[in-house]
Amino acid sequence: MAASAALVAIQALTLAHAGLVNDVPSCYGAFHLTAVPQPPDRLVYILIDQTVELDATLQQSVIDNIDRLIQPGSKFVIAEFSAFSQGRYLQVVHTGVVESPLPENAYSDIPIAKAPQIRACFEQQRTYARRMAATTAKQVLGTATSSFDHSEIMAALQTVGQAMRADSARSKVLFVVTDGLEYSSVASFYSHNTVRDINPATELSKARSSQMIADLAGAKVYVLGGAMMPPAKTGTLAERNGYRDAKTLRDLKAFWQGYFQESNASLIEFGEPSLVEPVSY
Repeated sequence: MAASAALVAIQALTLAHAGLVNDVPSCYGAFHLTAVPQPPDRLVYILIDQTVELDATLQQSVIDNIDRLIQPGSKFVIAEFSAFSQGRYLQVVHTGVVESPLPENAYSDIPIAKAPQIRACFEQQRTYARRMAATTAKQVLGTATSSFDHSEIMAALQTVGQAMRADSARSKVLFVVTDGLEYSSVASFYSHNTVRDINPATELSKARSSQMIADLAGAKVYVLGGAMMPPAKTGTLAERNGYRDAKTLRDLKAFWQGYFQESNASLIEFGEPSLVEPVSY
């Protein structure tokens, strides 16, 4: 009964909060609590490249990792991007905050009959946030297409960096769903419709000279989808089978490792395409 009442309280505020900075209704607001909620101590920014088509297994991996990160005292942001010239500029789809529960000593000032509803509200809030994030990620991943001509990854990271620097969270994670194949006026990691074996130092120099290095506020970075692209329709048998040789993958990873290091961040894992370890704060 308490859980049901709490859920109704959350749903009642959904329309009031839609489109605001936080799309997850507040339990503190729903019950008019006088205690001041603590700001989120953890931030996860999920950035999805719309030029990358993932299979069902990888899509589920994205959703599972997001779900794991949505915890009490955390904030999540889900954004999509491709290239400004294609009308697929970086766009935040949803932002949500899962509040830290009310401290136990605060319940002494609350009517006994209301306490179970408030406790249940915080549980339901986390469930609500996880469902919202899963639905949003699934929708964004489902509209991805490799038909876009450009993928301005570095430009998107610069934009994300501005938001991450402005956030007061102590622990920051950037979860990027991308093939890592930059295709912009700065650089192209493609050749003959397949992955080009790049020189990491040369490409980093281009990024520097074009002022495309970001500032990601000391975030831990995880990349899922590295070098993921459809098999070429022409070319050698290996290219048509979507083969990626070890050196090409190593050089691509080395570039992004260097890029994130110079962008005030730490690349924890570069999935080629899947992650071996779960994303964590």
